[in-house]
Amino acid sequence: MRSSILVVLCLAFSMATVAWSQDQGTSQSGNQANQNNQSQTNTNGNQNMSGKVSHDGKSMTNDKNDKSYSVDNPQALQGMEDQHVALIVHVDPDHNVIHVIQVEPPQ
Repeated sequence: MRSSILVVLCLAFSMATVAWSQDQGTSQSGNQANQNNQSQTNTNGNQNMSGKVSHDGKSMTNDKNDKSYSVDNPQALQGMEDQHVALIVHVDPDHNVIHVIQVEPPQ
């Protein structure tokens, strides 16, 4: 009789331990997923970019991938036409548009 009770208690304790460890793994995976989403948000947010401004100042070609972006606030690039610049921008990848936040001449 004692051995039966001991076996039942051991099984109950084992099941509780397994359930607790699975719950810990799930919450750690959830935290990691939240961190990945946050880093993507930062990646899709403000970015450093360098490249050449077009002749009319309404587009810019990125040095990194030779991709051309339309500029939604071309007044920020006024006086920088046909020049190589370093920018801090917000990128809209769906429409291939950038919003210039800060302009710096390259060093």
